[in-house]
Amino acid sequence: MPIEINTKDLYKLLGKTPYSHNIMLCGKHGIGKSEIITDFYTKKGLPVITLFLGQMSDPGDLIGLPHIDADSQKTSFLPPQWFPLDGKPIVLFLDELNRARPEILQAVMDLTLNRKLAGRSLPEGSYIISAVNSGGDYQVTDLDPALVSRFNIYTFQPTVSEWLEWAGNHAIDSRILDFIKKNPKYLDDIPNNSEDNLEKTPDRRAWERVSDIITGQVQIDQITKKIIAGIIGKQTTAKF
Repeated sequence: MPIEINTKDLYKLLGKTPYSHNIMLCGKHGIGKSEIITDFYTKKGLPVITLFLGQMSDPGDLIGLPHIDADSQKTSFLPPQWFPLDGKPIVLFLDELNRARPEILQAVMDLTLNRKLAGRSLPEGSYIISAVNSGGDYQVTDLDPALVSRFNIYTFQPTVSEWLEWAGNHAIDSRILDFIKKNPKYLDDIPNNSEDNLEKTPDRRAWERVSDIITGQVQIDQITKKIIAGIIGKQTTAKF
């Protein structure tokens, strides 16, 4: 089991880890992994490029497409649209790493070891960070031990108090804050017991959507309750 870190730990960890190290964050969906990565590095002046590896169907989506060089008459790869050609460092955020196809993961092997794609190097000073959903609730691909060895791995588990602090600074409806203070398990700790995983359960991202619905409404009418139930589930809506 990777070491657990909370939000404050993660910010400190990002500040202390050199760019030559790769970081992997494990955790549930909707807990703010990508938001924190983007917030931290953009404040440092580094662009964050997010690649959703689970959506890629072919290695060419990651490394670019082959073509014949007119001068050498040899095959080379055109750089993909996201690849930085100006020599300035980036943060490459590999989201859904353990949802990627095996052939995509083979390209990631070279990227994480040599910081190259199809022979083209990332600019000096670039960071590589990945995120995975861990646990038996997700349809994921087993990662090769050689690939895993290329990462410093941490389980990201932000605390309830950290979320409440964030929510208070982001205009989340006060009724939600009061409810979570009294019932912290309903933030994101309600198990999904349905056979098809289609029973909604609350998570941090879902509560933000609930706030979008109820902000400005003094009374919660019947249709609003149904809308909320479609976001956080019937059980949690009844309690809320």
